[in-house]
Amino acid sequence: MALALGAFAQGIIDLDNSQNANGVADLYAGNYYSGTYGMEVWELSGATTVPAGINLPPGSGRGIVAYFAMEADGFKKEATFADQTMLAGTFTLGQVTLPDVTPAGSTIVLALAVWNNSAPSWEAGTTRGNFQTGVLAFLNPTANPATVPPSMPPALTGWTGGLGDLVLTASPEPDALALAGLGVATVLVLRRRR
Repeated sequence: MALALGAFAQGIIDLDNSQNANGVADLYAGNYYSGTYGMEVWELSGATTVPAGINLPPGSGRGIVAYFAMEADGFKKEATFADQTMLAGTFTLGQVTLPDVTPAGSTIVLALAVWNNSAPSWEAGTTRGNFQTGVLAFLNPTANPATVPPSMPPALTGWTGGLGDLVLTASPEPDALALAGLGVATVLVLRRRR
């Protein structure tokens, strides 16, 4: 029975920001990025607000810090798009199935983690020279693919003008990344003890 319920616990979205007022920016808001990129799509079911530490103000290393906070807060990675091409901060990646949305078709916290190179994953992208990263999270509805007829997947309607652009910023050196990872591990250990 759990397997059957799990099969229906999912959602779908339209991963397309071409109709949004916001985009992916390079170093500062409004300076829209064009070039090669990768993106991971993460979700947090059951939350009604974006956890603190995810949508940080632009600054050096904000993407790395937000990424580690996202993992610590229980987000689940749902999809990875690598070696894509972006033009003027716009992406149109189409319909994405989010298999861990519970209950199916509910509103979730959706997080987009972006890097500025052709690496196959976030982790690989952060090992290349001159990399930039950014993370943005927002509440967004999903559609239930099990409905008959199937619902149209909602666009990124939660990414409103008030959130601003997803800004790619320079990230710290690899030694700083190791230190950030150690910090996150410490937080996780302390959370488990409570």
